[in-house]
Amino acid sequence: MSKTILLAGATGLVGGAVLPLLLADAHVGKVVALVRRPLAMEHLKLEQWVDEDLLDALRPVAVDAVICCLGTTIKAAGSQAAFIAVDKVLPLGIARWAKAQGVPAFCIISAMGADAGSRIFYSRVKGEVEQELAGMGFGSLALFQPSVLTGPRKERRAGEGIGSAVLKLLGPLLAGTWANYRVMPHDRLAKALVACALVPAEGIHRYRYRDILCLAR
Repeated sequence: MSKTILLAGATGLVGGAVLPLLLADAHVGKVVALVRRPLAMEHLKLEQWVDEDLLDALRPVAVDAVICCLGTTIKAAGSQAAFIAVDKVLPLGIARWAKAQGVPAFCIISAMGADAGSRIFYSRVKGEVEQELAGMGFGSLALFQPSVLTGPRKERRAGEGIGSAVLKLLGPLLAGTWANYRVMPHDRLAKALVACALVPAEGIHRYRYRDILCLAR
């Protein structure tokens, strides 16, 4: 049976790579793109739920899985409160909607170092999101924890650019658990997300560097 997948963050680096993969997959019958503004594209499989407030765009319709690629930086958001609105309030709001609709699988991009008890604001928020999602009782919850992402971003992120360059140089030297800090190509992460949404694994799973590459094959 063909599946219906809801994608949040279709205009971002990873979400923009996930969308065409879903549309091209024979196992997907419909892709619901949750967006603030209409996408400049049409496709027989594509349905767009549009609202400036993404949570207001949600409808009482069952889908088979959610892929959440929402995310920003404190610099881009402008404040910690604005960052929380994008990286915590929206994903958790979508997750609550999904749970209410009986959606069995939820896949989300988190981050390396996500820890609700961390002193680092970014890591703490990501950890809090993971913690709340884990308590919602999804049949399948996939938490993706990549390191620095590479790919054609629409906006420049100087810090990530420097971090990516350094990690690329160090990549071959990073072994064991340190291998999880190798840079992650955005298209590999996109393939892994799609794989998890289409064939969800029961329970809560955290996917890091090697796991993501395996899923993307």
